[in-house]
Amino acid sequence: MDTYEITLLVVAGLLTVVFAWQLRPGAAIGPNALRDTARRAGLAITPEVEPVLIARIRSRTRGALVGTLIALIGATASLIALPESPDGGMWSGLMIIVLTGLGGAVGLCVAEFRSALVSLGDRPRVARAPTPSRADYLSTVDLWCGPVAMGVSGVALAAVAALILVDPDSVRSDASIPSLWWPGFLLWIVSLASAGVGRILSTRLVGRGQPAGSDVELAWSDALRSWTLRALVQTPALGAFYSALVVLTSLSSAVARPSGIATAVSLTSSIVLMVMSVGLAVAAVVAMESRRPPHYLSRLWPDVAAQLRRGTHGVAAPVESGRP
Repeated sequence: MDTYEITLLVVAGLLTVVFAWQLRPGAAIGPNALRDTARRAGLAITPEVEPVLIARIRSRTRGALVGTLIALIGATASLIALPESPDGGMWSGLMIIVLTGLGGAVGLCVAEFRSALVSLGDRPRVARAPTPSRADYLSTVDLWCGPVAMGVSGVALAAVAALILVDPDSVRSDASIPSLWWPGFLLWIVSLASAGVGRILSTRLVGRGQPAGSDVELAWSDALRSWTLRALVQTPALGAFYSALVVLTSLSSAVARPSGIATAVSLTSSIVLMVMSVGLAVAAVVAMESRRPPHYLSRLWPDVAAQLRRGTHGVAAPVESGRP
C-alpha cells in the first residue's frame, strides 16, 4: 500500500468518525440552529410548528449523514481501485467532495419522501391547488447553474482536446494524454450522472404530497423541500467546475515547450478557470448578500414575501393565510 492509498484511507476514516459522531442519538438541535433555520427560510417558528420542524430537521440531518457516509465509502473504494492521477491526487479529494455532496442530497431527498408518508391522525389536512412545480422552488439561477456549468466545462474540455490533437508534442513526453485527461473526464461523467439522478428525484419529489395541518406547516414544508431541490441541482454544477479545474490545470502544467499550441492551451485554461471561478464567486456573494425573500416564498407565499420586503417582521415572517 503506497502513500496515496494510506492518505486516502486516513482522510476517509477521519471523515467517517466525524459523520458517525453527528449521527449519535443524543445529538440535539439548539436554539441557535433553529434561529438560523428561521432566518434562512424567512419564516417564524410558532409553538405549534416547532416540534414538527425539529422532527423534520432531525430526519433530514440523519438522511443527509447516512447518504454522505455511504457515498464516502463508495468513493474511497473506487479511488483505491483506480490508478493514481498525475496531478498528485488533487482530483481524488474533489471526487470525494462531489460524490459525498450527491450522497447527502439523495439522503435529504429520501427524508423528504418519508415525510410525505407521515399521517396527521385526526388533524385536518391543508390542501392547495395547483400542485407546485420545480420552478416554484428553484430560481432561474438554480435551474440553469448545472446545465450551464456542464456546458461550459464540456466545451472547454473539447476545445483543449482539439488543440492537443493538433500538436500532441506540446504535452510533456513523460505523461500520456489519456493519463492527463481521464480524471477530469471521469469527474464530468459523474457530474452528468448526478444531474440525471437529481432531475429524476426532483421531479418525483415535487409530485409527492405534503401532509400539513396548517398553513405554517405547509410553508415550512415548502422551505425544506426547496433546500432539498437546490442541493440536487448544485452538485452537478460543482462537479462540472471541478472537472474543468482538474483537466485544465493538469494540461497547463504539462506543456513541454513554448509553441503556439502550448500558449493557446495555457491561455484557454487560464481564461476558462477565471471565468468559472468569478462566476461561482459572484453567484455565492449575491446569494449571501441578497435581502430578497426566498424564491419559494415569492412564488408560493406572496403575502409572506411582501411582509419580508417591507421589513415589518425582520428576517422571519408569520404565515397567516399567505397563499395566493
